[in-house]
Amino acid sequence: MMIEILPMSDREQERAILSRVKCAGPEARVLAMCERGDTLGMVAVDLDGTILRILRITADGYDFTEAPNGETVFILDSLMRSAASYGENFGADRIETAFPDFFGFFKARGFDSDDTHAFTPMSTIVRYEFH
Repeated sequence: MMIEILPMSDREQERAILSRVKCAGPEARVLAMCERGDTLGMVAVDLDGTILRILRITADGYDFTEAPNGETVFILDSLMRSAASYGENFGADRIETAFPDFFGFFKARGFDSDDTHAFTPMSTIVRYEFH
């Protein structure tokens, strides 16, 4: 499996995806998790100063009507961590969602949450170990 930013040749596809994402700014990007050319999931992100905002996160076939499990959890977790790494590379020191936590998914990963979103310092997700 590979996580990648949609290549520039797919900017039209990325723009089409972002056009359906409420509150996506001009710098918003889509990270896609792919395996052998098939997209397993996507996360739309935007940077707002030092905050990385997860605008939308999806896994193929998951409709958010029940708690994620198995491979779906792996995909969503990988996308969330990739989004955090992307934000950290651009100077973000906080990560938050633009939607409420679902089934405690983000809370289980160290986020705090309220009725509208989940949030945490970037260090909760992106850690450095020096040896």
